Amino acid sequence: MNDKNTENINQSILHFIQGNANEKEHAEVLNWINENPENRKELFKQKDLWNAAEIDSDRLIELENSEWRELQHRIDKAKVKRGFFKELVKIAAIIVVALGVGWMSHYLYTETASARKVEMRTVEAIKGQIKEVFLADGTHVWLNAGSQLSFPSDFTEKNREISLHGEAYFEVTSSEKNPFLVKTGNHTVKVTGTKFNICEYPEDKMIETTLVEGKVKIISGNFFKDLYPGEQATFYTETAEVLIGEKDFDIYTAWREGRYEFRNESVDKVFQIMERWWDVDIDYNKEAFKYEYISGVLRKHKPIKQHFEVINELVPIDYHIDNDDITVTLK
Repeated sequence: MNDKNTENINQSILHFIQGNANEKEHAEVLNWINENPENRKELFKQKDLWNAAEIDSDRLIELENSEWRELQHRIDKAKVKRGFFKELVKIAAIIVVALGVGWMSHYLYTETASARKVEMRTVEAIKGQIKEVFLADGTHVWLNAGSQLSFPSDFTEKNREISLHGEAYFEVTSSEKNPFLVKTGNHTVKVTGTKFNICEYPEDKMIETTLVEGKVKIISGNFFKDLYPGEQATFYTETAEVLIGEKDFDIYTAWREGRYEFRNESVDKVFQIMERWWDVDIDYNKEAFKYEYISGVLRKHKPIKQHFEVINELVPIDYHIDNDDITVTLK
């Protein structure tokens, strides 16, 4: 890679780590980490270091204004060049020393087990957001709007367990000896290395696990079942019933790209998704829409009004939008 290409990818990596990469830079980083497993590890390492500087924001406030301004200035002015990673590590180290706290990332832990401190962290994608999260073991997670993910700051040999509320898509690094566990209430998905989607919004009263690649095991009470690519397990939380069938996984994973596809879906379910994606409140009579089903696509980048116009062509409705409050009635 020549100097110009190196400078470009480093610029994209910096923006990606800071969370302000544009679509082109985002694609460049994903291509880069897919070129070489070492690139993926390096990205996780640098992102973890960067995140370490943001974990305890309250502690940053306690710094003397002059010290914090100097540290912030150095971060903002970090040059993107061949020595970018070294400079980033240096800045992160300065912040850790200045704060005098013990929450350094897992890449900075000593190899002595007794010195390792594992903390639980929580990431939330509020309504209107879709977030990407990189876990300490290299697992890549997309978190859908209105969702929350809790996970340890470092994965030990016996601890590779996280908890989910909402919806997330996972690309889990493989480890036969140390399986990855996703817990949603009393429901567990056991993974050894695979790509899958879990949807568990309480209002849906069910947990859907859709397998894209690899193999997972569904565990619920005394129920154990292996899931294979193209299959979906639906666990009904009120009855503990589990149904397994083949599904088009593209439909259940397209939300990562800001596109929600639905086929013969209840209008009630579509309204719930619209509330999460556009962070609005939709007031409607659920009983009136009980038997209304539609097919189509929601696109997150389009105004919500356009979607109501499309829905109106399928199910005649009247709607009124008042900022974040929307009233919908059947005609």
